[in-house]
Formats: sequence, structure tokens, C-alpha cells
Amino acid sequence: MVIRYSSGKISVKCSKNSRILVDDVNFDIDDGETFALIGKTGSGKTMIALSIMNLLPEDAVQTGGKFDFCGRFLTGESLQELLGNEIVYIPQSGGDYLNPTRTVKKQLADSLKRLGFKGKDIKNRAIENLGKAGLSEPEKVMELYPFELSGGMAQRVTIALALCSNAKLLICDEATNGLNHEATKEFIFEINRLFPKASKLVITHDISVAKSCDKIGVLCEGKLLERGDAQSVLVSPKHPYTKSLINSLVKNGMEWLPILRNDKCDCPFYSRCPSASERCLSEVPEKTDGVSMYRCVL
Repeated sequence: MVIRYSSGKISVKCSKNSRILVDDVNFDIDDGETFALIGKTGSGKTMIALSIMNLLPEDAVQTGGKFDFCGRFLTGESLQELLGNEIVYIPQSGGDYLNPTRTVKKQLADSLKRLGFKGKDIKNRAIENLGKAGLSEPEKVMELYPFELSGGMAQRVTIALALCSNAKLLICDEATNGLNHEATKEFIFEINRLFPKASKLVITHDISVAKSCDKIGVLCEGKLLERGDAQSVLVSPKHPYTKSLINSLVKNGMEWLPILRNDKCDCPFYSRCPSASERCLSEVPEKTDGVSMYRCVL
């Protein structure tokens, strides 16, 4: 079954008016597929994750959004019932996400009880899931509190918690933050290995993580500027913003683009875009496959 998401407009109320944080972002994720949503800090990535889970901040308003979850349009209570079971969230900091007052064993037991496990089966499955998540001494880890775990261990515990579910959609929100280079490199491989049939939404600013995914969406100031097969987008990017992200990598010289113009334009990258022209100010983006595509990528 396919996961289909459309953000509509997500805005936040300011003192005198409102500011649009996410504008008309659309994507699909097939069973077993990994979709990376990449963009700089503040581009709206986490807002999209929160809107999918119906957990937007109180001052945020979403209009026109749709979430088709395996053939069901979910909102409100119907969506909340699936969180932690069919819709599973892996945060950017496992240590902050875990309950500091409860041992790993008790937190895993809570999740397994909701799935119907009882007695010794709870302990056995908890140990099994910790082992699957890559923890070498699961029985010892079971007795620890979150503050006794390293960053990498805490993140693996959150993956073990995710295994205590019937996940159909996995939302990984900057889940590689705090991991070393090797652990980051292995993360997508491990998620795909452990959740082969689930749809995976990977929210990241790390191009090396996005490169390991099946598809990619490039977000800039709340707008989707490019979307497609991950290898095609990163090897042959069409939009100037995607090119700038790739050029900003250390291995590519860390190219930095200054503000080149002060005019307002529908394209959020216009002020820094080296390829911009006057037609950017006069032409409205076309809709292609439900996405607002700019002339520079058509």
C-alpha cells in the first residue's frame, strides 16, 4: 500500500499576521521504500513530520492537508490510535526521547504489552529486539537507565522500541544526529534490514544519508523544489538550490552563496540563485505530478 502525503499550508500565528512554514509539499512512499526529505535547518522538515502525526504546536495551523495511510485518510483520533504501532517515530536524540525514570527493560515491556505479549515472552522479545538493533549485550542493557547509555546506544534502544510495533510507516527525524560517520553510513541499511516492508520517511540535512535512500525531496523554506529518484537527483540535479546543497559539501569546496538580490519571488532560493533571471519574478510555477515545479527544472 502507498503512503500519500499533502501538506497543504502550515502556518504559524505571529503578533500581527501569520507566516507560512510549509507550502504545498507532496510525496508518495511505497511499501518498503525509503524517501528522504532533505533541507537546511528551518526548512520545514520537522513540521511535516509533526503534521503527519497530528502533533503540530498549538500556534500552528494546517489548511488543505491530506494524509492517505494505506487507503485511509487519517485525521485526529483515528491517527492518534496508530501512533507507536503502525506509525512509528524515531527521534534525533534517543537519550532525550527515552523516559529517564524507567529502565530500558520497562520501556520495552510497555510497548510489548500493547502488542499482547505476556510473561517470559516479554523479556525474550525485548532481548531479541535489542540484539537486532545492534546492541551486543542486550541483557545488561535491559537493566540500564537512559542516562547510563551512550548516544549511539540510546539511538539503538529507540530502534529496538520501534521493533516493538507493527510499523507500516517509520518516521526517522534527523535520527543520525550524534552518530559517528560509520554509524551514520549504516543507519539506512539497518532500517531497511529491520523494517523491509515498512514505508520509511527519513528527514535529514545530511546528503550522505539521503544518497542511501530510494527517493528524495529537496525542501527550501517550506517549498519542495525538486523530487525524484535519489541517485538521479543527487548526480544530475535540476534545480539550482539542489546544486548549491551538493556544492556546499566539504569535498566539493564548501561553496557559499551570498545574497545576490533583494526582490521577492515565489521561488525561495531566488535571492541567492546564480541562475535567476527576470522571468523568475513574472512566471508562476507549474504543477507537475502534484508538485509546484519551477521553470528552471522543467
